[in-house]
Amino acid sequence: MSVGPQLNADPFHAPGRWYRGNLHTHSTGSDGSRSPREVATWYREHGYDFVALTDHDVRTDVDDMSTPGFLVLPGVETHPGLNSVGEVWHLLGLGVHHSHHFGRGYPVQAAIDELRADGGLVWIGHPYWTGLTLAEMIDIEGIIGLEVSNSTCACFGRGVSAVHWDDLLAHGRQLWGLAVDDAHWVRPDYGAGWVMVRAPELSREAILRALAAGSFYASQGPEIYDFQVTAHEIWVRCSPAQSIDLVGPVGMGGDHAAAPEPDQPLTEFTFRRAYQRQYVRAEVRDAQGHTAWSPPIWL
Repeated sequence: MSVGPQLNADPFHAPGRWYRGNLHTHSTGSDGSRSPREVATWYREHGYDFVALTDHDVRTDVDDMSTPGFLVLPGVETHPGLNSVGEVWHLLGLGVHHSHHFGRGYPVQAAIDELRADGGLVWIGHPYWTGLTLAEMIDIEGIIGLEVSNSTCACFGRGVSAVHWDDLLAHGRQLWGLAVDDAHWVRPDYGAGWVMVRAPELSREAILRALAAGSFYASQGPEIYDFQVTAHEIWVRCSPAQSIDLVGPVGMGGDHAAAPEPDQPLTEFTFRRAYQRQYVRAEVRDAQGHTAWSPPIWL
């Protein structure tokens, strides 16, 4: 597979402001236990700026659910094909205009193409939970990324798919990592993962454009205020953290910073750029063990 030039996202210096949102949520439109309006109300009342309803195979009607200062986006979760361990794929299509139901014999790439043709922004849901491998994902085209953190899947010990993300990045795929809830409202799987999107306004078009461009970071709690790479240094500024890590295609020394004491958290750290990397991304972890993930920067 040929790899073209990589374009870096820089949400930390983009015009606009930050908007907090959850991009994977279920309601009584499929297998969630709360109605669409109850779902939207919960996220609005808990400090979110937007939420996407992504019921299984169904585009739940959200066209009259947005309110001043709070955006409800349409979406769908679909399940084409079978992977090598016999599980269906989970694809998320954000901004689609119609419902989409794909059977197990439907080609995954064809499903992605159809979602995109319907106006959808597409990513892979929880690849660790479904047992996806690099070989299965490497040639998939037309997606913006994958879920690096999924709160529902964390209940089954498979919530973080950072290895899958790094495998793809290391093989030249420019893909973004999203943190989501995947809330079904039958267990505490809500309010534990979100994206912070930098956009000029809170509108469907602006949020979709920002997500496609990688103008966001993913978080379970910590905030990332800045992430910069120069010829000699890599600098991270964040909310109080117990550790800051740089992650690239291979593990190298000097890429881990830890708070000297639990009551002396880090709020910034400057790393010496000692190694040439294909890409680098930052992970910030707080005292509660929650993580935030920056978008990758290509070097």
